[in-house]
Amino acid sequence: MVPRPTPGRRRGFAAVGALALFAALIATAAAPARGAGPADAYPERPVQLVVPAGPGSSTDTIMRALAQSAAPLLGQPLVILNKPGASGTIGVSFVTRSEPDGYTIGGVPSGAITMAPHVAAQSFAASDYRIVAMITRAAGVLCVRPDFPAKTATEFLTELRNNPDKYTYGSDGVGAFVQFSTARIFQPAGIRQRIIPFSGADQTVTAFLAGTIDIYGGAIATIAQFAGEGKAKCLLLTTAQRSKTLPEVESLDDIRMGAAQTLLWRAVIAPRDIPQDRFDKLREALLRAAATEEFKTLAGKRGEEVWVISAEDAAKHATGEFTEMEQLAKLLQLKPN
Repeated sequence: MVPRPTPGRRRGFAAVGALALFAALIATAAAPARGAGPADAYPERPVQLVVPAGPGSSTDTIMRALAQSAAPLLGQPLVILNKPGASGTIGVSFVTRSEPDGYTIGGVPSGAITMAPHVAAQSFAASDYRIVAMITRAAGVLCVRPDFPAKTATEFLTELRNNPDKYTYGSDGVGAFVQFSTARIFQPAGIRQRIIPFSGADQTVTAFLAGTIDIYGGAIATIAQFAGEGKAKCLLLTTAQRSKTLPEVESLDDIRMGAAQTLLWRAVIAPRDIPQDRFDKLREALLRAAATEEFKTLAGKRGEEVWVISAEDAAKHATGEFTEMEQLAKLLQLKPN
């Protein structure tokens, strides 16, 4: 026969039961909901978007527009931090050395990660970052002043080939996009001219308009206004296809040099060890931001188009371009210093 508890023992059992219930409630409140994880809370503070170019540059303009569209989707601001210099590699190095927690990412032009590393020794390797998303792609363009003795792309290249070292052309830095994209055109055509490096397309166009250099090389957006005003005559794109922004300018296909194509693309990168859930959340927000009409319109006006490919294809494209530019650097005897 089981003995009945006394009143005192009943009070003891009740106290123990209350304590057990309280502990269970605390444990339940502390435990995350099923399916919850770091990505559900991330980001809990602003995300720093490092731009390895100066304020007002093409990369800066594109990334600021992207940040504005992505902020509502992430629930936190994307704060731009400009870190120009060394053809973009200073900013890339800063990103790769940052804590891989998803709070420091980079908005970079292609040359900073596939071209410049072959010209100057870097503190980072391709394995130190991941491409979160490709954002845009575009053609570069070569332009001269209205009185230049050429009206077509073929005449332009002929003039350059027949007059070695006579003309100067500006580039967006040593080992940056313009140096490599023009080398892919000039080298097979037997052209040798003098390249003058600047810190970006804005500085290049200023020197061009002032008559300091003879040829502008760089982003379409930087020169389009002056071409429209008759202050520049744009003759050749760095891509196989023509541009909607400058439809009258010949492409490499037009002169049967399509294989020399070099795209100017922009992407967002993150440190290699960023948690996958945060990588995925960033990627989704950035792609949705790039797909907004506001962003697509701005990119289109600047001669760029939104470029949506998988993360795997982005990595493959960048790796392939890195290898091509490495081979070109060896051919041109460009060596890291």
